[in-house]
Amino acid sequence: MMDVKGIFASIYRFFSGRRRILFAATLLLLLASVLAFQGVHMEEDIAAMLPDDGSSTAIDFQLLQRAPLLRKIVIDLEALDESGRGVLTESADRLAAALSPPLFSRVVTGPGPLGGQNLLPWLSEALPSLLTEKELETLTSALDESGVDERLAESYRQLLSPEGWALKGMIRSDPFAFYRLGLNKLRHGNLIPRVRLDNGHFLSADGLHSLLIVETPVSITDSEGAGALLAEFETAARSLPPSISATLVSGHRYTLANAGAIKKDLVVILSASTLALIALFFIYLRHWRAVFVFAVPFSVLCLAAVAVSLVYPSVSAVTIGFGAVLLGISVDYALHVYFSLRHGGGAPDQVVGEVARPVVFGGLTTVAAFAVLLFSDLPGQRQLAVFAIVGLTVSLLLSLVVLPHLVPSAVAGEERLAEPASPGGKRGRLILFCWGALLLLSLWQGSGLRFNGDLRTLSLVPPELAAAEAQLKETWGDFRGKALIFAEGEDLQSALAANDRLFVRLSSALPPGEIVSLAPLLPSEATQDENRSRWMAFWQGEGGKNVIARLQEKAAVLGFAPDAFAPFLQRLRESPPPVTLEALGAAGLGELAGALVLRDEQMVRILSLVPDTAEVASLLGEAGESDWRLVSQTRFREEVGKAIGRDFFRFILLASLAVTLLLVWLFRHPGKVLLALVPVGTGLAAMFGAMAALGLDFTLFNVVATVLVIGLSVDYGIFMVCKLTQGMDRSVDRAVLVSGLTTLAGFGALVLARHPALHSIGVTVLLGIGAAIPAALLVIPALYRREWR
Repeated sequence: MMDVKGIFASIYRFFSGRRRILFAATLLLLLASVLAFQGVHMEEDIAAMLPDDGSSTAIDFQLLQRAPLLRKIVIDLEALDESGRGVLTESADRLAAALSPPLFSRVVTGPGPLGGQNLLPWLSEALPSLLTEKELETLTSALDESGVDERLAESYRQLLSPEGWALKGMIRSDPFAFYRLGLNKLRHGNLIPRVRLDNGHFLSADGLHSLLIVETPVSITDSEGAGALLAEFETAARSLPPSISATLVSGHRYTLANAGAIKKDLVVILSASTLALIALFFIYLRHWRAVFVFAVPFSVLCLAAVAVSLVYPSVSAVTIGFGAVLLGISVDYALHVYFSLRHGGGAPDQVVGEVARPVVFGGLTTVAAFAVLLFSDLPGQRQLAVFAIVGLTVSLLLSLVVLPHLVPSAVAGEERLAEPASPGGKRGRLILFCWGALLLLSLWQGSGLRFNGDLRTLSLVPPELAAAEAQLKETWGDFRGKALIFAEGEDLQSALAANDRLFVRLSSALPPGEIVSLAPLLPSEATQDENRSRWMAFWQGEGGKNVIARLQEKAAVLGFAPDAFAPFLQRLRESPPPVTLEALGAAGLGELAGALVLRDEQMVRILSLVPDTAEVASLLGEAGESDWRLVSQTRFREEVGKAIGRDFFRFILLASLAVTLLLVWLFRHPGKVLLALVPVGTGLAAMFGAMAALGLDFTLFNVVATVLVIGLSVDYGIFMVCKLTQGMDRSVDRAVLVSGLTTLAGFGALVLARHPALHSIGVTVLLGIGAAIPAALLVIPALYRREWR
């Protein structure tokens, strides 16, 4: 085995006469890392916390981002009284005009050209390509003698009405008002379920709300930009009449609320942590040079971040921020060195050599525990692994090579510590009984631990924002929470054909108002050909000729000119035009088509929106259609939850295996290895059991916090077993206790956070480390057998 003791004792002696060189080289390295850190570009994208392995979950997340309206700003204007109802649409226009670039790039108060002069003629012309077999049967059965008479009489009345001149051309080309069947198909293009149109504006059913849909170049994760955007909105909203209220809902509000909560949490957490560390300093350290102990973790932050940027082109700010907090654990190495020098007695080189072995192996086990994150499917966790490996390794070297020259060693016996009470006899049996009871209780409760993959649980949702979301859903329907179904194909026509089959399947089970689909307005060419053939066959057959004859007969009776319906008859003789994406755009439906037709280099996807229910998932599952892909927020949460569960067991297994192999290498004795693992097992069991008993879910951040608990707990075990088996001095107990308390002061203080993610990490560490410390200090000595020396 490598003589770790001799190596670090020699290094200490080598630099004893060259301390200035050592300090200068260290300072130069740290300054260079600070300068390099200035060039590191960090991104605040939650995608770093999602798989990038091309798995179904990763693809689902990318597709979810393409949902219409999901990433847009929605503004709900509400009339607070009758006077507000009268100025509602005017207020919507005023607010839309006030929201201008660069923060607001486009504001929509209504469907724009939809409903204009182009739409009705286009619907009438396109109908032969759109009518299904069943719809054509219904239409032709209604065109009997009485039906023809009734529809023509209605057209006659319309011509005599004030708007008759405007409808004259439309009636000549469509005397039976076929365009109404086309209007019925437009219901499937309604992205907002409870909207009605009034004078080109989106209005609610009760007429008390108006809706604005806004696009912005500000990223949802940009907290600074979100603050500026919301400030400008509030300024614009103040110009509205007192009888009108405006509520903005978008991801920017969540970003700003979470950023604000984290800032407030940091004040509370840092204050609590600082007070706790100061108390620990005066209780256990009491020397100004102990400040260098706490300087070790801070010294390596920039160096670790630069290392991540050298490995990954895009660095996650979330990962670096969490990793920076994580590196606080490296203070443990410095504490062990400090206590050994201050209280161990003996020559400094010998003290450094003795403490080096457990410190190095403790560091290696922690590094090994974090190294398993390199196999994660989540890029953020892989970056965290690199950050932790580099940061912990450099901290280890600073603690063993540089710190001993900054901390004066005590003269032998000057600051000797009292021997702790022996855990043998009745006291030992009582400790083991309590420990066993805790393990059994924890294992019993821990079986009920739940894994939660809902990313929303990691974010803070203020009550006022939750209320705004609820009001938006109640007023306009759940247009932001629908499930997405993608009909996929190598080209547009194959995707449209898959979409045709999908619509037939959905419409057989769901009411028409529940389905948003392009299929009724843009079928595939093959479907259009079939529809046109049936249309032409009818009008060229006996039934169609009878309808035309009755039309001409009744028109003469009503006094229409002989050629009044020449355009209609001419159209029946010609082949109807096909419906294309370009035709939809010309008719004013281009925005709808753009939102539902998605293209990339590999394929074309046609998007449909349906309720996010188990019934829909079952409906698609039974069909077994490979060209359809269901993506829903409910299903995505379930998939991420399963991924967390898989990662959890995989990481626990790998980390435990790596740590055990290192312990075997260090101790080469089964009993000693198992003793060193006592704090790990106790910490994990207590953590899982308490979380399950308290009804706390296991989330994405708990996975990393669990690795942290493993890495730290095994360090405590290594030091205690080394002390008992190799006769290390009594400063080990003090070092383990203070290390654990500093971890609780740093990470345990996170339990005070209001932000769910920080609070979750704090709970995990508080429970895990809180159980591992007494297990190391009390249970290991009680289990130890002197014959193992």
